[in-house]
Amino acid sequence: MDMQTNRRDPEEQSASGDPQAPHAPDAEQRADELTTALAEARALLKEGQLTAAVDYYREIAAAAPRDVRVRRELAHALDRAGRTAAALEELDRAVGLDPDSVPTLTARAVLLTTQLRFDRAEADLRRAMKLQDGNVEVLTALGVLYCRRGRGRDAVEPLRRATELAPNMAPAHFSLGEAYTSLGQLPQALAAYERAAELDPDNWRPMKSVGMTLDSLKRPIEAAAAHRRALELQRR
Repeated sequence: MDMQTNRRDPEEQSASGDPQAPHAPDAEQRADELTTALAEARALLKEGQLTAAVDYYREIAAAAPRDVRVRRELAHALDRAGRTAAALEELDRAVGLDPDSVPTLTARAVLLTTQLRFDRAEADLRRAMKLQDGNVEVLTALGVLYCRRGRGRDAVEPLRRATELAPNMAPAHFSLGEAYTSLGQLPQALAAYERAAELDPDNWRPMKSVGMTLDSLKRPIEAAAAHRRALELQRR
């Protein structure tokens, strides 16, 4: 990626009458370069080239050090590469650059939740909710956090609200199924898992949960079919 300031060739400089003046790309050109570079980094990440993706994101971040989105995506790449501590450092930098960035607060909370640092995660999500009430990613992350803390009853409300606001958001339905399962409300859990599987038909996890819930509901024939389908998806 070349996001550095370009310089005119000698003939251009001579024609301009200002041989010392650099030719800086305008804001639109810089934005286009950044968009292209991020697309290339995302492609590396999607292909599973984690080290290359992280290195490329670092190059982008060096060229755009105050871009919060770049820091957030670098953190995601680092987390994918198993470098959780470094990912959290990048998210801390991003929050420092923009303390009111709801996507960044949410991303940090999600990562903190995976590390069982629940109090810090909940503080980030509470702040995010004050900044943007009704954000489905925030609501889903809060529900997941409550589930991880063993507070399934508290998890249901934000997750149910998330599914109402974004009925086609598979992760919210799946997490709602997890919350209902923790409460022993299996028919509600089954409905949530089935909706998640319908919305994300290539993901084996919701289908596996459908099978497990059908097992618990003593519906073995349907459960066996769901388990077979989950195994087929997992083998892809």
